[in-house]
Amino acid sequence: MRLLHVYIDGYRNLKNVTVDFDKDSLTSVVIGENGSGKSNLIEAIVEVFRAYDLGDHARIRFSYDLCYRLGSYDVRLTNREDAPKTLPGVFHPRTPVRATEEILLDPTKFIDSRISRIRPFHLPDLIFGYYSGSGRKLEKLFDAHQSRYYGVINKEDTEEAYEEARFARRLFYCRPIHGTLGLLAYLAKPGKETDAKALLTQKLGITGFHSALAHFKEPSWFNNSKWQKGRDPDREKAGRGRRTYDKLSEQALDIWGARGPAGACARSLRELAYYPVTLAGKIVDDYRHKPRTEAQLACFLRDKKALQKFADNYETDQDMFAALEAADISDLFRDMIVWVTRKGDDSGDISFSDLSDGERQLLMVLGLIRVSRGKQALFLLDEPDTHLNPAWQLTYLDLIREWTEVAADEGECQIVMTTHNPLTIAALTKKEVRVMQKGEDDQIVVSEPYADPRGLGFTSTLTEIFGLPTTLDPETQKQIDERNRLARIDERSEKQELMLIELNDKLDRLGFMHESRDPLYDDFLKAVHDVKYADRPPMTQEQIEKRRLAMQALIKSLLAEQGKAH
Repeated sequence: MRLLHVYIDGYRNLKNVTVDFDKDSLTSVVIGENGSGKSNLIEAIVEVFRAYDLGDHARIRFSYDLCYRLGSYDVRLTNREDAPKTLPGVFHPRTPVRATEEILLDPTKFIDSRISRIRPFHLPDLIFGYYSGSGRKLEKLFDAHQSRYYGVINKEDTEEAYEEARFARRLFYCRPIHGTLGLLAYLAKPGKETDAKALLTQKLGITGFHSALAHFKEPSWFNNSKWQKGRDPDREKAGRGRRTYDKLSEQALDIWGARGPAGACARSLRELAYYPVTLAGKIVDDYRHKPRTEAQLACFLRDKKALQKFADNYETDQDMFAALEAADISDLFRDMIVWVTRKGDDSGDISFSDLSDGERQLLMVLGLIRVSRGKQALFLLDEPDTHLNPAWQLTYLDLIREWTEVAADEGECQIVMTTHNPLTIAALTKKEVRVMQKGEDDQIVVSEPYADPRGLGFTSTLTEIFGLPTTLDPETQKQIDERNRLARIDERSEKQELMLIELNDKLDRLGFMHESRDPLYDDFLKAVHDVKYADRPPMTQEQIEKRRLAMQALIKSLLAEQGKAH
């Protein structure tokens, strides 16, 4: 899967916006100041794929043109009658044809939604979405798919029906618990990927599984009267041969009558638990509500042997993850706690929840990349690096790239993410970065940076890629601007001379050079005397490139003049 070209017009602040992505890059990072439309771009892409998958694309109220490569052929989803037939650098001139299974093997053709009916196999197998903030704008776009899936897997049906529903769930919203479930599935079924295990140990220090606690709760859909009717009147046993007369405990041990993959998964955990414990917990889900009593069931997997018996119910880690996730979306989990062993610590005192926000967030992405292997997958991640420390921000995309190479299929997935962080893009080439900025009349312009972030360093990335006029705080920059203004004056007054001395002293204490005596530098100060860095807004990529070329021309000119003087 490779998203190649996106055109959006009329979606929130996105007016006549075009983004072209590099077809050879696993990751594409979109940067830009607040309000430039990064999140809107992610949401608009989801809106289009969502509508086509639900057969509702006629209702889209904005103009769009999405082009992507899927395996050996190209697909174009558009409602623009005036869309150009070919896109230089994105599509080679090709003849649109009506979509049939036969053309999947013909790389000389592409499918255009204007003349072909878009079928499921023309869409990516999986589209993941994630936002690190607290809002639900992006998540809500995935609700219809989750509801459709939930409507099947919470009922008693055939395995074929469950598998069909799982396959049809094209849109998947990533939530924090998926990191726990993905890690558990990997630890249970690591496969033969020794490189993946080494990477997990090297980067996160995780060496293996210690134990786990599946903490179930009474689901929101539970109906006591229906449960009573559905009971076997001759049933005398619950759990491990223990007779119970406590109704809440009996309901919990029966997993509240849950059916389908979710019920089967929960019952398997119950049967393999060291000692399943029923309890009535006082919980508060919202501070505005009074505490309420909730029936709960705690199932403890004491060791790797118990986990392995549970995993034996599933053919692959993908199947195991799907079953655990089905229990989660069926509202059965109050919590799932996984304890791991780490380098130099086999005690199991560290659980997944004890890891930092950054570690859990990273494991969520890595886990979903692994369970998506074999699929044409598109990851749309809005600021996924928010909680990472600087060291991990710098290596975040390298780790994802390494993990994808050993744990998934790099050629079949793509990661498009937004970020505000200069460290995240510091090791990238310019073809992997897109800069969104407001141009004239608030028109959003998306461009490739004129230079590779790789090799620029942190401060130069801020000025040359993010467009900041300076990396200093405004007050210090104002002092430098004032110092440079005074330094370029040939004949200073006594007051100006004292002020210059004072500013030089302050800046010298901060580690800046004091007034230069180099005539060439003095000429340079005079040439840039109108530039007030402290008060300038971020620059566009075009302005940054013009500034660099102008500086080069100025320095060449000054050097030429200096040479003539001698």
